[in-house]
Amino acid sequence: MDCCRAEPRSDGGYASAAALAVSLAVAILAAGLVMRGVSMLKLARADFRRAQAEYALSGAQALAVTRLLNGSGPGRLAWSVGALDASDIKLLAEAEAPKLRLATALDLDDKALAQLGAADPGQARLRLADLDGSIATPDQVEGADEGAGWRACAASAISPWGAAQALSLEPTRAPDREPGGARAGQVWRIAATTDDGWTDERIVRLIGRAERPDAVIWRRFGRGVSGGVTCGKTIKNQATGAGATPVTP
Repeated sequence: MDCCRAEPRSDGGYASAAALAVSLAVAILAAGLVMRGVSMLKLARADFRRAQAEYALSGAQALAVTRLLNGSGPGRLAWSVGALDASDIKLLAEAEAPKLRLATALDLDDKALAQLGAADPGQARLRLADLDGSIATPDQVEGADEGAGWRACAASAISPWGAAQALSLEPTRAPDREPGGARAGQVWRIAATTDDGWTDERIVRLIGRAERPDAVIWRRFGRGVSGGVTCGKTIKNQATGAGATPVTP
């Protein structure tokens, strides 16, 4: 009878250290796999949202080009179009020729540069002087100063494609539904922005052909936070500094 009696466990019924180590290793591995899966899911969702925004903004750009080619009125234009997710995409369209020439911008005094939102007018002038007028881009013009107003509005007032000799920055207006076709051949800056900050900004030449309505000269796509800074305050400061009645876009 004694030979069939179970021997008591030497570990007192508790798991051995080796078993605990194996269990811990398995748990850590499982947790790592879960975290990796969650991370990949977040990246996939971010890529999807980016692709969705890029698709919607490209469509808005095409609509904007069509709208411009069918009109001929002057001024800075701003309007909205609906997106597939029922949100609005804001559009800003500006002809480049009426803007101040980049070379001429170097002659602006500190007061004029400050009215355009420059935090350090002297440094902004030096950085503008370093740009090559034949290949400079709007983001390089914006990068000449760290001021929020300058970054929001400099590309609307100064352009490498500009032909104006005097600084002029007007408030925006809605595009008219007038018969047109007179804009073919012009260079325009078009910025399309979603409610959550994705922006597709382009410099295009309007061609007007059915198979090719425009040619993209420069493009910038990304997401940023403007903090609510727009050109409205810059325009108001400029008008006040010039002795004119302040205007609001």
